[in-house]
Amino acid sequence: MSIQDVKIIEKKEIVAKKGPSGRVPQISWQTLEYTYYPKSNDWYWSVGIIAVGLFIVAYIQRNFLFGVLVLLGGFSVLLYGARQPKKIEVTITGQGIQIDDRLFPHEELKSFWVFYMPGDVKELSLKLEKTLAPYLRIPLGDANPSDIRTFLLNYLPEKKQEDSLIDALMRYLQF
Repeated sequence: MSIQDVKIIEKKEIVAKKGPSGRVPQISWQTLEYTYYPKSNDWYWSVGIIAVGLFIVAYIQRNFLFGVLVLLGGFSVLLYGARQPKKIEVTITGQGIQIDDRLFPHEELKSFWVFYMPGDVKELSLKLEKTLAPYLRIPLGDANPSDIRTFLLNYLPEKKQEDSLIDALMRYLQF
């Protein structure tokens, strides 16, 4: 076994199994961590006005904790809206799905679904075993959704997922 056959990820030893050709079967692509929509000055002003308006309502009702949360939330939305997405490397192998240095083993995944609407949405959605964050959405970038679906069917069940209200709202608001 050569050093290329073993990877240490999150302090777990993963031994890559080679296919009949002697290569480890995998699909890899690079993409941005999320779809970035450029924001105009009007977008920033709108967020600021909404935050200040909610703060005034909280002040009138003497709910200072809510007022502080509104100001912190508005500030966070403004910062996150200005943040540029970083480029990530996604690799799907027989061991799991790796995003940069983080591995999600197939055993920790319940199912997958590929959201594909040409010109709008092209994402891989994974249902995780976790309760608090049950879904992970990965943009497909230039990767072929059909190839990814065919590859993942060897390891995970495909279960239809509905687009959440939050995801649809975020796309509509271009956030």
